[in-house]
Amino acid sequence: MIILGILNRKSLYYLLIIMALKHILSTSVVVTGIILGSSVVATQAQQSCFLQGANGQNIDLGHLCGGSGSSQPSASPKTGVFTVPIKRRDSGIPVVDVTFNGRHTFEMLFDTGASGITISTDMAESMGLEAQAGAFSQTAGGVVPIGLSTVSSVKAGELTSSNLQVAINPALPVGLLGQTFYGHYDVVIKQETIELRTR
Repeated sequence: MIILGILNRKSLYYLLIIMALKHILSTSVVVTGIILGSSVVATQAQQSCFLQGANGQNIDLGHLCGGSGSSQPSASPKTGVFTVPIKRRDSGIPVVDVTFNGRHTFEMLFDTGASGITISTDMAESMGLEAQAGAFSQTAGGVVPIGLSTVSSVKAGELTSSNLQVAINPALPVGLLGQTFYGHYDVVIKQETIELRTR
């Protein structure tokens, strides 16, 4: 492997840990940074799983962290456009209804800046979800500890995705619907609806 030639022993150790986590996590890591030792590794744009090499460069490890879940729709409209109704806006951010596992519906922010789906502790408890693993997430408010779990389905409007990882953030008052749900679609936010267009 070419990557091994540029890693020092400590970095190789972390790479092996990440490879082991691949078997634990069924979908991509939701966090935008990983805590290594006592320092926070800075993220590169759109990288959710990476390692910092001995030379300080970030190495994309997305292929080791698994896929991003199934973002394929359960039924495709003839137009190739899925719509999600906007209930209201919170500080300009669309609030939409999201249904988990076919039976638990919550209001969530449609957050175009979120890399994954993040739910509150109350939401996780309502669904009977327990964290299967722990991690740290780099958020706008700093680094926070989170739990990771998996849901069998996530539905917003006409789009349903299966087997997606969710982060459980105890500091979050409302859930965030992020890129792991709609990242394979072109997004158009209108006044009353969000359109997700098949690429």
